[in-house]
Parts: sequence; structure tokens; C-alpha cells
Amino acid sequence: MRKILVFLMLAMVGLALAFYINYQVQSGDTLYGISKGFGIPIPVILDWNPDISPSSLKVGQKLKIPFVPGIMYKPVRTLTLSTLAKIFFVDPEEILEVNPAIGNSVRAGKEVFVPLGKVNTSFTQLVDYIWPVYGSISSEFGWRIHPIYNKTMFHSGLDIKADTGNPVFAARSGVVKFAGWKSGYGNLIIIDHGGTETYYAHLSKINVYVGLRVEKGDFIGRVGSTGISTGPHLHFEVRVASELRDPVAYLPRNNTYVMRRVLSE
Repeated sequence: MRKILVFLMLAMVGLALAFYINYQVQSGDTLYGISKGFGIPIPVILDWNPDISPSSLKVGQKLKIPFVPGIMYKPVRTLTLSTLAKIFFVDPEEILEVNPAIGNSVRAGKEVFVPLGKVNTSFTQLVDYIWPVYGSISSEFGWRIHPIYNKTMFHSGLDIKADTGNPVFAARSGVVKFAGWKSGYGNLIIIDHGGTETYYAHLSKINVYVGLRVEKGDFIGRVGSTGISTGPHLHFEVRVASELRDPVAYLPRNNTYVMRRVLSE
């Protein structure tokens, strides 16, 4: 409660225009406690503070804490406001609320604060899985000519083309089993859903750690091209009892505007 009161006091003196405050870690603080105190999900805090270690916060260390759950996003190409909203699976009005001067487009290289998780629909609750990223399928599950090795190989997942830095979301609720570098996959997150696992590969940024509980639709990382990759995309896998399955069989038939759960619940 003390942290929340301090947070609100700082907002009243006009620091809100910066989208975040600098919080100094105090004795007894944990990342979990800071997250709960400010109402900001751990993956969001880690995105704002890429150099911190969740298990070893230091007294006096400065953390950037956004005023509402959201991240800074820098598009690699000019985007319309509508497309930006789809990338984050939110309503354009939500972006306009915190960026009133944004206009109808965001030019390449311009940073914009995008809120996360304020919109919810019954559709998200009805489906078991949601799409982990907004984009187009560039390579399907199954046998193919490998784009790098130029020979027939089995493709273990689904490639979804998206720009570097685009947000990646948990397709289903579960516990992070792996978060780090794995040969071929590059930066990889594996989420255990209890008998089923999902893989999120080639990431440019990982914002979760082993043991962290994530809910369906939680922001977990950013699209990249790490590992064996020909360009920015998300390689997404579904494994049931360790056996590979076609992700398309589990995902909604429409990935254009799948709303996520409310992170502030």
C-alpha cells in the first residue's frame, strides 16, 4: 500500500507524462512484491528493466515502473493506428487515451507507449488457445524444404511472420519451464500447461523466467530472429505428452483480432 501511495503522489506532481517513475529498491523488496504493489505484471517490469535479475534485486537499485501495464514500442516501419492496435490486440482508442497526439499513424523508429491487457471479450474465455502474435503464417507444420539447409526436413511448428520487437503473448495459461538460449531455437520460452507445452522461439527478448506462472494472453517477450532463422518471426510449437502436434489444430481459426484477458484483474 505504501508503494501505491507514493506512486500516486508522484503522478499528481506531473511525472505521468514520462509514462513511468524510477523506483528505488528497498530492503525486503522482491520482484513479486513490487509487481503486486504497483499492479504491474512481472514480464512488463522485466521489459522496462532488461538488466535486472529477478532473483537478486539490490537495495538502492533503480527500476522503471510504468504507471499502467504497458510497454514502449518502436515500429521498424510506419504503421497505421489500426495496425498498431492489432499487433497488441487492443482497441485503437486505448492507445489514443495515453497518446492523444499520436494521429492516424506511427512512423518507423518513433517510440510509442502501448497499454496492455485492458480489453477483454468472451471469445478469449471460450477458446482454449489464443494466437501468440499478430502476423501472417510464413511456414506451416510438417515436411518442407528447409530455407537455410535447402533439403527436405520436418518443420516442428508454425512460423508466424512479424516485425522485430512485436509483442508475444502466452497462448495458454501455464508455468514457464524454460527461458533462455537453445540451439536452433535461439531465445526460447517453453510454457508447461500440464501435459501440454508450447514453444516460443527466435525471440529478441525474453521477459519471463523459469517457475513464473503466466495466464493466457500475458505478454511474455518480443519477436526476433535469433538462432537458425532467415528473418524476424515467431516459431510456435504445441507438444502433447512430448509429441509434436500441428498448432493450427489448437488455435482459433481467425487471428485478426483476438482479444486477451484483462491483466489488471
